[in-house]
Amino acid sequence: MKPETVVITGASAGLGRAAAREFARHGAKIGLLARGLDGLEAAKREVEDLGGTALVIPTDVANSAAVEQAADSIEEKLGPIDIWVNNAMASVFSPVKEMKPEEYKRVTEVTYLGVVYGTLAVLKRMLPRNRGCLLRGQACYRGIYRLITL
Repeated sequence: MKPETVVITGASAGLGRAAAREFARHGAKIGLLARGLDGLEAAKREVEDLGGTALVIPTDVANSAAVEQAADSIEEKLGPIDIWVNNAMASVFSPVKEMKPEEYKRVTEVTYLGVVYGTLAVLKRMLPRNRGCLLRGQACYRGIYRLITL
């Protein structure tokens, strides 16, 4: 079997980075997407140390054009995307009454629209092939992803 090509948004920390390590243990080729270059580079080193291949693409998932470009780059460099993990999210640790409208906007853009943009980008590629797997990272319950399989 050839290694699977996996994309993980929010791959620089937390659940996304842990998922990258797990896919790496199985020899996956992984597109690592997030905004923070330092975290992405550290995740890349971990992936490679575990036997995977990593491609770092600094990406703001709240930007649909950037997500499309990342998907194009991954398919060009790593091959057709087999698995896409929508994991990126933003949050604000603040009492609700102290939050500003622009903070709510950013949380919505990253956590909701980031999933929409990632889903649209990958379905555009997976549906013509009639194969692939789409995962929603933050919808985890005790480590189990909500899963959509084509």
